[in-house]
Amino acid sequence: MKKIILSLIFLFTISITQAQNSLFDNISTTDQYYRFFLVQDKDGDGIHEINDRDLKVKFNISRLSTGEGYSISSVIDQGNEKGKVLDRMDAVNGYATCKGYPYESIIRDRHSTDGYVAIGEYIFKLYNMSESGDSYEGISHVFIKVDKDKSETTGTGKKKKAKKKGSFMSKLKALKNASSGQASYGSAHKELQSQNLDKLITDYLVAMKAKQDNRSSAQKQKDKNILAAKNRGEQDIRRYNDSVKATPEYKDLQRRKRQNELNYQASKSKNTVTLRNNSGHTIYVGKSGSRNPGTKISSGGTATWNCGTDAYLQNITKSGGSNAYSSTDTKVYSANSGCGKTININ
Repeated sequence: MKKIILSLIFLFTISITQAQNSLFDNISTTDQYYRFFLVQDKDGDGIHEINDRDLKVKFNISRLSTGEGYSISSVIDQGNEKGKVLDRMDAVNGYATCKGYPYESIIRDRHSTDGYVAIGEYIFKLYNMSESGDSYEGISHVFIKVDKDKSETTGTGKKKKAKKKGSFMSKLKALKNASSGQASYGSAHKELQSQNLDKLITDYLVAMKAKQDNRSSAQKQKDKNILAAKNRGEQDIRRYNDSVKATPEYKDLQRRKRQNELNYQASKSKNTVTLRNNSGHTIYVGKSGSRNPGTKISSGGTATWNCGTDAYLQNITKSGGSNAYSSTDTKVYSANSGCGKTININ
């Protein structure tokens, strides 16, 4: 069931400073993020299980010269596939949409209907997001900024780095988590997993929508900057294509393509003959001795025939309630006698 976003304004579970940041300002291009691709709300209470951490990524952002962000891409930042682009959404050169500047809160792909929202240390990839951005079906990925406090552990519960001695109970809890296979992914993950994600995302988007609705005329111009850039890009593509079409090379290519087609049709016609039916009734033409349905030619109509094959009229009789076909001794065309020509059948 879709989660409706634009409802009542709630109190924030993150700091006011973080919540006021727009989408492109919330995303860091210098920090690494962990990707978690298992995000489930089994009980439907908004508290999600966030597991299956697999990659470290960095995000790249593209901005217009006027400052508006318009493109987000996630790039693998570790291992053999380092530098590989995982995902990209582009509101100027691609199929994404982003609006509400300078308080833009989502970027959404028109084809996949996926969308990105960034809040504080976290980036959420939502799926089946409405065009207006006021509802979504669920969360497919969460990207969590890599903890700088070095308190995170591996997915097996083993510590990456030595930690300060804790209480007996904390050690007991750590042992319990390790023995059960429960991963400990650091403080940022722990904080997020304790929150109601539906409420967190809702609160952020509602607050940003309120800001968008109260923008000044100067601020609304930023949306127009994005639209103008997109139009310029499309116009540049058209101008480039037109310039290519005006070149002698392109014109020669088109001429050769047309000539090749003419040569193909001419070659094809040399291997066929056109049979015209002037008998006044529908006829069937087949190969010598053929009992299969041949070529049907309506009265006054024509059909193409292999010029290297004899053609005979066919008799049609009823056999068991269906038609039976058999070639007669009446030859209406002799092989190789009329290639490329039209032969009349009277």
